[in-house]
Amino acid sequence: MKTQIESLFASFGSSSKPTASIGVDLTFIPEFEESLQDKGTFFFAKTFSEWERSRASSKPANQRAAFFAGRYAAKEAVIKALDGYRLFQTPEIRVNYSEIEIRNDDFGRPYLRFYGTFLEYMEDLKPDSIRVSISHTGDYAFSEVLLVL
Repeated sequence: MKTQIESLFASFGSSSKPTASIGVDLTFIPEFEESLQDKGTFFFAKTFSEWERSRASSKPANQRAAFFAGRYAAKEAVIKALDGYRLFQTPEIRVNYSEIEIRNDDFGRPYLRFYGTFLEYMEDLKPDSIRVSISHTGDYAFSEVLLVL
């Protein structure tokens, strides 16, 4: 049985789409350092695109974990932004993380590219805008995604 709060939020979602949704994520960089040492892991191949893995390989070894941690935080933030406007509803898509790619423009600003089923989902959703920010400090990488519908 739905609570009053759940019913209230569900009624907001049924009458109109919100204009914006935010997703955030914080990752612990040392966990990515440990995973990079594990030669048997499939985590990076399953989670990151070929371009992202190639880009990470071109960086000095001591920067790779932070690079991956920031990108992972951004992918999680994308998913959270998409789920944010669907509160109390079943997810619409099963996410393949490697279909979400984070690149940088010529000035270092991150932007998103999508592939496969996730691209089709985003084309159907037709967001007005989607913005991503990634920041690193100490042992942490943080990302925020703003999705405007």
